[in-house]
Amino acid sequence: MSSLRPLPRRLLLLVAATAALAAPATAQPVETLQQVKLVLDWKALPTFAGFFLAREMGAFERRGLDVRFSETQGALSSASMVGEGKEFWIGSSSGIATAIGRSKGLPIKSLAVYYQKPPTVIYTRTEDRIAHPRDLYGKTLGLVPGSITNEEFRALLAANKLDRSKINETTVDWNAYDLVEKKVDALIDYDEMAPSELIAEGRRIMMIRLSDFGVRAYSLNLIVNDAAWADPEKREIAQKIEEAVQEGYNMVKERPADAAQHFSRLFPRLAPRYVDRSMATVSQQLSGPPTGQQTRAGWEATIKTLDQLGLLDKPITPDDVAILN
Repeated sequence: MSSLRPLPRRLLLLVAATAALAAPATAQPVETLQQVKLVLDWKALPTFAGFFLAREMGAFERRGLDVRFSETQGALSSASMVGEGKEFWIGSSSGIATAIGRSKGLPIKSLAVYYQKPPTVIYTRTEDRIAHPRDLYGKTLGLVPGSITNEEFRALLAANKLDRSKINETTVDWNAYDLVEKKVDALIDYDEMAPSELIAEGRRIMMIRLSDFGVRAYSLNLIVNDAAWADPEKREIAQKIEEAVQEGYNMVKERPADAAQHFSRLFPRLAPRYVDRSMATVSQQLSGPPTGQQTRAGWEATIKTLDQLGLLDKPITPDDVAILN
């Protein structure tokens, strides 16, 4: 009879686990994701939530893509970078910047439009009672050099037949400090950016929405370089990116509170109250047509607005500027 005692159950499990670790592992196939660099025309703010949420939700990964984001300062800049096609061949822009760029010979086209109208507002202190574009007469408006909002402001003046010489203009940076410190009477920006930040801080401001005063033009969109679109492999990647970003923006459109929670986790530096307010504004901007839809009529209106302002270097058509089904 053996004097050896049976090993305790826990020890048996430990021995088995150790043996399993020591045994040669069977190689598991790992799918290699295709890396793509995409340029966003501004900072990581709720405006671009569709892009960041698409990555967070795994929408890119499910399509075999590893999409990396970079930032630039403004839609005109991103249109130029995508047009060059060196470091970036796909990115976000504005419908106005896309059309202007195309008229200048940039080889870019719009693949999807997320904002059917400009989210741009002229915002002021509530106590100054600037509620209509004509109320800007005699006031000081701050403009950011190189911003597409300058062209949108020109469209506002034309649509309302205003005399620009009666409005004092000055140069400002990309922030609301000059308004808060009463150095200017009004600033211009996207509703969900600086205005939402001020409202989240409890400040009382009034907004003039350009889309309410005759400015008809496409805004936030996804653009692609012509040569990339002509390449079957890159065209397929671009279509996958479009599908994934649509998933992200659909979440913002249908569940802005959930989208705000996810976005706040990604960017904890942003004040939660600001993200909530901004995301709700983006959701409203996305309401209406299916996410990403662009139409011939929409581009005709955009081109007409720019043509009337003399902002196009040469005549263009919707087919020149957009990939239309």
